[in-house]
Order: sequence, then C-alpha cells, then structure tokens
Amino acid sequence: MKILLTNDDGITGQGLITLADYLRKDHEVCVVAPSANRSGASSSITMNKKLLLNKLGDSLYALDGSPVDCVVSAMRGDYLPFKPDLLISGINADGNIGTDIVYSGTCGAARQAAIYGLPSIAVSLERNRKENEAPFKFPPLADFIAKNLENLIALCLKDRNIKEGEPCKYFLNVNAPSADSYQGVKFASISFRDYRDHVCLVEEDGRTYSLCTGDKSILSLGDCNCDASLVEQGYVTLSLLHTEPFSAVVNENLQWIF
Repeated sequence: MKILLTNDDGITGQGLITLADYLRKDHEVCVVAPSANRSGASSSITMNKKLLLNKLGDSLYALDGSPVDCVVSAMRGDYLPFKPDLLISGINADGNIGTDIVYSGTCGAARQAAIYGLPSIAVSLERNRKENEAPFKFPPLADFIAKNLENLIALCLKDRNIKEGEPCKYFLNVNAPSADSYQGVKFASISFRDYRDHVCLVEEDGRTYSLCTGDKSILSLGDCNCDASLVEQGYVTLSLLHTEPFSAVVNENLQWIF
C-alpha cells in the first residue's frame, strides 16, 4: 500500500517518526509534514503565498505551512513518488477527543484529504494527566494502526459513491491512551471538552496583549460510550466523522422583514 503521512506536531514529531517506522515495514510511505509545530491549526489553509518546501530525505518533505497546506501541496503538487492510497495524520502527541476535533490540525489534514477523495485517518495519543512529564508511548498505537489498516480503510469508505473525484463522506478519528497495552477497541460518540480557558490582559512595552490560557484540568462531558470516557478506561476509540458540514432541517414558520 502507498501511504501519505502528515501531522500537526511538525516533521520532528516523535509520533510521526514512530508511525512511519512501523508502516515502512510493509508499505511505501511518503511524509509531507509542517516544518514546525502547527497544533491548533484546524483547517487553516495558506492562499497565494509561497511556502518553503524542503526535501529532507527520500520521500521526506517539510513544508512551511499548516497540516492542510501539507495535504494540498502533496496531493496537488505532483512531486510525490506515488499516488497515495491512504492518508494518515499523526500520531499526535495528545488526544484529539470531542471538541478538540474542531481545532485540531491533525483532524484538519485528514478532513482535507477526504475532501480530495482519499481515505483518511487522524490518529492521536491521549496523555496520562497524572503523568504529565512521562514520555508518550507511541509504539503500541503505531503497531495497532499498522496491523489494522484494511479495517480502518473500510470504515473510511463507508457509503462512498466511488465516482472519480467525489469526496469520501467520512474520515476516521482514532484515539488511544498512552499505555503499554489496551483494553480493546470500541466505536465512540463525541464528547464535549471544556479546557476552562480564560483570558488575561498583559501590558508590555506600552501595548496591551490578550493571552488565552487553559486550566490543567479538563472537563469532559458525555455518556459512557463517548471518546473521552472510553479512552480513560483504556480503549482505542474509533469515531467516524462527517467530512463536510451538514445543515439541520428547519421547519419553523417564521415571518421575515425586508
């Protein structure tokens, strides 16, 4: 299989390096990743501006842009050694659970590839909050991904109209705890996460700055089958996410004034 890898932690991200090592045992892998950490970039895209592209090795590129920029560049730039069968974004250092998905550059890259019609998987490792200084344990999750690619791709292609150029309806979001082993695999609903963020106004050099910070504790809300709860219990979670926004049906009889 021919696999394109990216992330939002940057080209030196240990999760990306670990996943690439595991996948290269049986597959062709090309990496196009941000040259620096672009966490929280969501689906940010750079238009009408040159982005520096460095070839760092065989099938290894660093782009001075967002994760979505990396996907756009790789899939529209005609420089990859192959046409990819799959895009994997990650492994991200920290989870992309619940509301994180909205802000995640990891998920943004997977969504963009799905828009291009490529099966796409976002992969993230949730930090053990009681061991904040402990290194992330990437190998178990990398091993899981490498051993289960066919099943993961099948989920990405669910309900897809395979006409050339049509997008994938879904991309897959995978999360797991930073652990040596897992309790199993479960499909998960999406939780709500509150980082208890607050804003401080900082005065420096005669200027006023707005500084947004979060609390060390995270409030996760959801049922027993939500991603936050299941990852905390030690499971690998799979959440199939809509690629494109969809609107609700509204039947209210409202009077409009013009």
